[in-house]
Amino acid sequence: MLDYVRRARRSARVVRTGARIYFRYKRIQQRMRGKPQKIADAAWLNAHEQAAQELYQLTVDLKGLLIKVGQFAGTRSDIAPAPYVESLSRLQDMVPPRDLDEIQRTITTELGRGTGELFATFDETPLAAASLAQVHHATLKDGTPVAVKVQYPEVDSLVHLDLRNLRLIARAIAWREPTFDYRAIIDELARELPFEVDFVREAAMTRRVAHNLRDTPGIVVPPVVDSLVSRRVLVTRFLEGERVIGPRAQAMPPAQREELARRIAGAFGHQIMVDGLFQADPHPGNLILMPNGDVGLVDFGLTKELPRETRDGFARLVIAAAERDPAGIFAAFRELGIRTGSDDPADLMALAGVFFETRTLEGGRQEFQRQRSQALQRSPVEAIPGDLILLGRVVGLLRGVCASLGVPLSPMGMLRPYAEQALRTQAETGTAAPATG
Repeated sequence: MLDYVRRARRSARVVRTGARIYFRYKRIQQRMRGKPQKIADAAWLNAHEQAAQELYQLTVDLKGLLIKVGQFAGTRSDIAPAPYVESLSRLQDMVPPRDLDEIQRTITTELGRGTGELFATFDETPLAAASLAQVHHATLKDGTPVAVKVQYPEVDSLVHLDLRNLRLIARAIAWREPTFDYRAIIDELARELPFEVDFVREAAMTRRVAHNLRDTPGIVVPPVVDSLVSRRVLVTRFLEGERVIGPRAQAMPPAQREELARRIAGAFGHQIMVDGLFQADPHPGNLILMPNGDVGLVDFGLTKELPRETRDGFARLVIAAAERDPAGIFAAFRELGIRTGSDDPADLMALAGVFFETRTLEGGRQEFQRQRSQALQRSPVEAIPGDLILLGRVVGLLRGVCASLGVPLSPMGMLRPYAEQALRTQAETGTAAPATG
């Protein structure tokens, strides 16, 4: 447990950093009124660079949940300013690892035996260090290669403390800037993150998703080593490969890159609309391009089950967005519980285009952000359910994959066959496709 002084210092630093960034932006907003666009753009870019570096340093120093939030922001090149993406994307691979002694103590405490008794080999250098845990490559006594995921000891305390701090900041921003209301996102994190620190549950979810995707071509979920699972340690088979948006994938011919993007979209489309159980913490580090071309899905700490109504509503939104149908988007928004400040078809299309399309806008990222801001000003999102926030993260991942691979595909277009399958099953049987596993 964190002592009172450390908790207070951590909270104070988070609040100070947030306040400093916010008031810096407000000063620039006031000073740049009436200034030439070139001067204003330079001022905003400088502010973004300062803020991005401050947030990166904050997350690296304090670790915990803040790293997870930073990693998510670092993947959103479609909506986040370039300096944020450049700075925070480093968190995917540059989270400082913990001392080996600390990791080995946790394994011994949780599994009752040390690494020397459990494994034939155990690599001291971690494969990856993340916000809540780190992963080491090892081999079992029979030579089976495995990945050993070990949770950091103070994670429980940090998660609850950081959620409280983020709630405080989100409330303050929503009060001062109603257009930027992130309270629903924080509330969803608060509901789901406790699941991520229970590796017994993660093992169960990994098995279920593997069962559900067993007949999906080109998709692999690593088997769990059932005898080596505890609340803070999880051992699975090791999947050989590299990050799916790495140099190997980018060097593929266009047709292969497009097929790869569709395969990834298919894995998530099947999980969401056919199974009703999906990996809700999608980011490039959880997608492995294996030597034979298969895609491995790893890390099921945050795995979400969707109610039938949400699955059906999202399926209808996917189809309406793919068809660019304002009436269908409006109906799906209402079915899903999304409330917007405007029902004008043009405003709804702008919102759908901002959040669910992948095509590059003329003028690049700055023009995209300008249009996004205008769309939110004309039709601010007044309410959005937590489930849809997680589904939006999947759409964001697919958009990022397409952008990284140079594939001009729409996430909603790639998801559409699975939406049609779910609705067709419902029409034929009078019920949604049953969740499996």
